[in-house]
Amino acid sequence: MMPNINQNLVGKTFGHLTVLEKSNERGTQNQYKWLCRCDCGKLTTVTTGALNSGSITSCGHVRLEKSKENLKFTESRHKKQFNDNLPKTNKTGYKNISMTVRNGRKRYRVVIQVNRKQHSKIVDSLEEALQVREELRDKWWPK
Repeated sequence: MMPNINQNLVGKTFGHLTVLEKSNERGTQNQYKWLCRCDCGKLTTVTTGALNSGSITSCGHVRLEKSKENLKFTESRHKKQFNDNLPKTNKTGYKNISMTVRNGRKRYRVVIQVNRKQHSKIVDSLEEALQVREELRDKWWPK
């Protein structure tokens, strides 16, 4: 079946986009482009195929809003690490301190993560680990 190359999309709505007129621009494969106004008021040109397939339904403001929501979720998730609630898998009884075996010896690993950067140190005793944890918290955690 051949595509209808004589489509008139003027006045039709595709998601947030309303087609205003046929544009003089052409796509990368010489397809027609249409001048569209988004619900937010911005003008954009979109190919016939992208409108008909539904792959483009706005000027991009919807994607931007979704990414802002995802960023808020990520920030709140990272803030949860600043409380003293223990994860279910914690075996030491202290937040940010885990046990590890290095060279056949049990050691304590202290890890503080802030802004996607990890700050860690491995020590021999739990007392040292508690002290190092407080030092790392004082140095890296927001006040």
